[in-house]
Amino acid sequence: MWIGIAGTDCTTTSSSNTLKNPRGIFVDTNLNLYVADCGNDRIQQFLSQQLNGITIAGSPTTITLDCPSGIVLDGDGYVFIVDTNNHRIVASRPGNIFQCIVGCSSIAGSTSSQLYYPSTMSFDSYGNIYVVDSSNNRIQKFTLISNTTYPYSFNQPTLCPTVTWSTNGTTFANQSIIGTSPFGIFISINNTVYAGDRTNARIQIWYEGSLLPNRNISFDMSNTMFAVATASGDVYVDNGYVNFRVDYWPVGKTTSTPILTTNGRCFTMFIDTSNALYCSIWLFHRVTKKWLNDNGTTPILIAGTGAAGSTAYQLYYPLGIFVDLNFNLYVCDCNNDRIQQFQLGQTNAVTVVGNGAPGTITLNCPQGVALDTNGYIILTDQSNRLIISGPYGFRCLLGCSKVAGNSPSQFNFPGTFSFDSYGNLYVVDQNNNRIQKFLLTSNTCNATMKQKSFLSDQICYSNGSTLLTRDTIGSTPYAIFIDSFNTLYVASLINNSVLILTEESTTPIISLSGTFSRPYSIFVSITGDIYVDNGYANSRVDKIINSSLSNVVSVMNVPGSCYGLFLDINNYLYCSLRDFHRVIKILADGTMNTTIVVAGNGSAGASAYMLNSPQGIYVDNSLNLYVADCKNNRIQKFLPGILNGTTLADNSTTPIVTLNCPTGIVIDTNGYVFIVDSNNHRILGLYIYEVRCLIGCSGSSGSSSNTLSFPQSIAFDSYGNIYVADRNNSRIQKFNYVLSDCRK
Repeated sequence: MWIGIAGTDCTTTSSSNTLKNPRGIFVDTNLNLYVADCGNDRIQQFLSQQLNGITIAGSPTTITLDCPSGIVLDGDGYVFIVDTNNHRIVASRPGNIFQCIVGCSSIAGSTSSQLYYPSTMSFDSYGNIYVVDSSNNRIQKFTLISNTTYPYSFNQPTLCPTVTWSTNGTTFANQSIIGTSPFGIFISINNTVYAGDRTNARIQIWYEGSLLPNRNISFDMSNTMFAVATASGDVYVDNGYVNFRVDYWPVGKTTSTPILTTNGRCFTMFIDTSNALYCSIWLFHRVTKKWLNDNGTTPILIAGTGAAGSTAYQLYYPLGIFVDLNFNLYVCDCNNDRIQQFQLGQTNAVTVVGNGAPGTITLNCPQGVALDTNGYIILTDQSNRLIISGPYGFRCLLGCSKVAGNSPSQFNFPGTFSFDSYGNLYVVDQNNNRIQKFLLTSNTCNATMKQKSFLSDQICYSNGSTLLTRDTIGSTPYAIFIDSFNTLYVASLINNSVLILTEESTTPIISLSGTFSRPYSIFVSITGDIYVDNGYANSRVDKIINSSLSNVVSVMNVPGSCYGLFLDINNYLYCSLRDFHRVIKILADGTMNTTIVVAGNGSAGASAYMLNSPQGIYVDNSLNLYVADCKNNRIQKFLPGILNGTTLADNSTTPIVTLNCPTGIVIDTNGYVFIVDSNNHRILGLYIYEVRCLIGCSGSSGSSSNTLSFPQSIAFDSYGNIYVADRNNSRIQKFNYVLSDCRK
């Protein structure tokens, strides 16, 4: 007697307990039943003695199927599916990810790499696959090439959200070594550098530590673009310009073997962890791949159709490529100004950066792409810059002026790039005919602004010492900033300048006095760029690059002075407009023309969505905005994207904090809030249910070492010492941090 264990007698719907034209089945060792539910385009799993199935393939979150008719599980529980109407075999991988393994063009055909309505499949004991290829009237055998995972042969760094490189590069190779218009570079895990010299039809090779090439590969090549090496040192070289192939140069050998046939140059290549070689064929708008353990030379098409276009399945002059550990392919789709992600086995891509990916960044013909171990994207484009993504979006790292040039901080059409094992970046600077090396300067996972960490009952400060007086900084200083090297920056309001002092110095080493007009605020990025308020007469915020007045760009148009500036971890620049009762922001990389209002509505008021003469601002790692709301005598906190603020400190909060025009705010890593309570002439510390006065605790104005007169802003050095812009005393005061129990 037969027992019904899946489906109903007559109903052919897609509910969990029904099937529609079921075909292949498989039962695992736990007696779970797997059904190829052809009419519903899915694979159903029925747990032992359960009549309701679970869809394990064929859903939007797995892989799209079209009448699956065969299913097999291997010993590890991975699923192999005969996807009949897509003319292919697909398989699952760790993480419930599916990839195509046979017939991956999804086009019916009779070649050795194609299928035509396959129906069932089976394995032999060696792992070879046998497929009943129904409409071709044949049984096809596909030999297992490898069941091994290969290590990446290049350096993939783990980058923190605030990672930085020196903005000035050094020339690793010039035109005499690398020829004209170089494009490709690859650095192996042992720091061997491979770069294409198109002019002289060769690959130049440097071993670690060498300043000049140690050897080259040059036999029977023409206009070679790129080379890639395996972890064992075998090299694969583009030779497609005239010879329409990729050549294989085994380690230690002086002759090569054709390994892959192409119909054009491989502008970039990539070897994934399954030992498959990918080729980006720029001229023919597609990406192909071939398993290197396969003796054949014919690749399969995995991205693009060969015709230029902008649909999800098309490319238009693809350049750089990258394949992650899940075998997702990332493509620089140059003429479509986007980065496309082709998930494993899919021919329709998802746009992850650029045109068609709202909320990312505008691109101009992306050239090179890579991912770090966290999955953050690094890329170059023809806007002469290098960009990186992070947990809060994209920011520019190198070439951020976007102006073509040949200075150490500029590019002229950057091409591909690669990392050495130390995290240093090598960028091919095409139109400057050089390779530039940028040293990694910081990879600590902290915020864009240095944050000290304190215990609330151990924050004590000595009497202040005067670091700078009116004679140096002029009268009524408003803004100070201290970077991670303890360099002090002071905006001199009266002298229209920025003063820079190194640690422990009392004399400025640099005075920048360009076209600034009464700068009320200043901020210095982790890359050393100085953002200066220039809104009083010039209606803008300026960025000084490399502390040089010859390299100043406008980054934000403003209607008046910014009484606070802040650069968040997402590379957004914030401006506090005191006289316009709002806070605005803009991307600091120059890709945005319009500012965004993030707090206040432009009218003075005390409601949750209003401000009254806001001054100092701070943005934490979660992108929460804190505003010193001066004339409302409160500190407001605005969550990302929320225009209604919550009051963090005023005379209605717990604890009660009686403020009188707060003008500055800083937050440490423990969430301890430091407030410049200007009209009470003091600095406060606020932590959970405790508020303490730290400096100027008499509440009276004064000029002695323990008093202040209308202080405006504060900054910390790396030792926890506080520096105060003591406005009406026209001085900068330093208060040394004293570690002790202040309650004793």
